[in-house]
Amino acid sequence: MRHIPPFLKILPFVLLGILLGRAIDVAVWWVVVGAVVCSLLGYFWRKVWAGELYTALAIILWALCASLIRTPQIIITDPSIVTLPTTITSTPYTSGRWQRADGKVVVEGKNHKVLLNADTTLTLSLGEVGSARGYLRPLPEGSYGKLMHHRGYIGTLYISSPTDWHSEGRITNLTIVARKAQHTLSERIDRLGLGRNESAVVKAMLIGERGEIERSQREEYSRAGASHLLAISGLHIGIVAMLVWWLCWFLPITGRRGHIVRNIIASIVMILYAFVAGLSPSVVRATVMFVVAQMALAYGTSKSSVGTLAGALTMMLLLNPNNLYDISFQLSAVAVIGIAIGFQPAMELLGGESGSRVRRTLIGVVVVGICSTLATLPLVAHTFGTMSLVGIFLNPIVILTAEIIVLGGFIWVSLPFGWLAPVARVVVGGAAWLQNRVVEYAANLSWSAVDIALPKWVVVVCYVAMGAGVLYSMVYTKKRKWRVES
Repeated sequence: MRHIPPFLKILPFVLLGILLGRAIDVAVWWVVVGAVVCSLLGYFWRKVWAGELYTALAIILWALCASLIRTPQIIITDPSIVTLPTTITSTPYTSGRWQRADGKVVVEGKNHKVLLNADTTLTLSLGEVGSARGYLRPLPEGSYGKLMHHRGYIGTLYISSPTDWHSEGRITNLTIVARKAQHTLSERIDRLGLGRNESAVVKAMLIGERGEIERSQREEYSRAGASHLLAISGLHIGIVAMLVWWLCWFLPITGRRGHIVRNIIASIVMILYAFVAGLSPSVVRATVMFVVAQMALAYGTSKSSVGTLAGALTMMLLLNPNNLYDISFQLSAVAVIGIAIGFQPAMELLGGESGSRVRRTLIGVVVVGICSTLATLPLVAHTFGTMSLVGIFLNPIVILTAEIIVLGGFIWVSLPFGWLAPVARVVVGGAAWLQNRVVEYAANLSWSAVDIALPKWVVVVCYVAMGAGVLYSMVYTKKRKWRVES
């Protein structure tokens, strides 16, 4: 067990504590007292086996404490007419007769998140503060309602009349500034004059704005196994990082630590990119995991990167335990770990370690698509009740179009040159059009997907087996290395 990275040992106890937070009802201060006592006992008895036991209990209790604190305490069960102080926390967009946005309301002296639906005759704006009188409804039943609850939402607030909203001014904070930057980039994308579906895909993939994607288009991407392209993830962050790496190639960065400097520069750009992409939870998660993966790969091997990624997951779960129940977090974590585990062996198997830079890059793109698709397959089948067969073959193709869309779009929104519009329109718009057509064709194939809902226990078995394989690989590699050296 000494060969297993520390955070890989800690993570299971954090998961157990968060799961207990959903199963038991206990006062937070009791849990804090128990966590402090176990932490002290674990420290004083750290040299004996009892110390390890108390340390494990302390980790479980601290995770339980975080889960109890971050879980929304108010659950809306019956619709009611309410008047609440409200802040608009996202850029509103029009969908049918409603203007939709995220909001923050004050209930019983505490801030809570709600989904806002306002009549289109009412003009709302990001950062606006006011008093809203409306119809507060509970979240819908089923998986969508559970997902929204785990993300901190307590219900949906309907504002049906302009007289039900009384504006009292505006506020500014880091998140609102980031959302405004996102809206500015959205307007710049509009200047390209792309088709509706192409513009919606570009905005979703480049800046994380998914409000314009139509339901039929979402279903096509889901059936084709390419829905992950529509949410900014490690793939999109990595594509932008690749552009930074290429640019850094021309900088006078030399020496044994030159690659570390390039990774640091790429990480800084990724953080700035997360800011202009609106600092949404999915973007922040992808950025944190990418930066950690960058540092791990810069300083070590793929095996050590798994331990570092486990550390990132641990920190993110302790900061927001609700991430554990968020499907986008689950998919991001599983995909990144799958890439960290399988990338190097697959590259060696396919001969991607040699040859020209273009050849290595193309093979790397294919390997990333295969690793992420296979790693997320059980989870997708369980959550969405479908297993995309065509996605395994399609992903290496659409990842290439995704690179063109993200790279070309990033250059367009970064450079204030209007004369680039015709080129960007052809390159970015053409790639988006081609990607939509390929996805549409793949989704309509009779064998594109199999409707199968894997039981939860099957998914657990799959990932436990994957984790066991990783642990065995680490321990076996260490033992084999010791035997050779001895």
